Amino acid sequence: MRDFSYLRADTVEAARHASALPGAMLLAGGTTLIDLAKCGVAEPDTLVDITHLVGLDRIEIDERGAIIGALARMGHVADHADIKSRFPAISEALWQAASAQIRNMATIGGNLMQRTRCPYFRDPANFPACNKRAPGSGCSAIGGVTRGHA
Repeated sequence: MRDFSYLRADTVEAARHASALPGAMLLAGGTTLIDLAKCGVAEPDTLVDITHLVGLDRIEIDERGAIIGALARMGHVADHADIKSRFPAISEALWQAASAQIRNMATIGGNLMQRTRCPYFRDPANFPACNKRAPGSGCSAIGGVTRGHA
């Protein structure tokens, strides 16, 4: 993992501004971003920490539906009484999506925005050809050596 700078955004507006900088990436739960940085797939120049921004973790239910903030933890949403009763498929999907450790750290926003789970994408040292990492380079998953295709 290469060096990067760290910036803790104090407001949503500050986070918006900082995330527009070249090479900036948002840090919330970090369960995917840190793994991708360790294997050399993500190379942020700056991590913009938004974990503490007020209101982005909200879960609101009304007669029209649900509002789930980007920073709401998967585990909190899955265990929310109103989500379980009114939207059981969402609750069940979140329970099935990851281990308890991941659910308690991972955010809804990060889960929706995460990069591909393809093992070839996540291993550039052994599989340099990957159209997701380097468009036009090919796809190691086609005819791959395992059943873990994208």
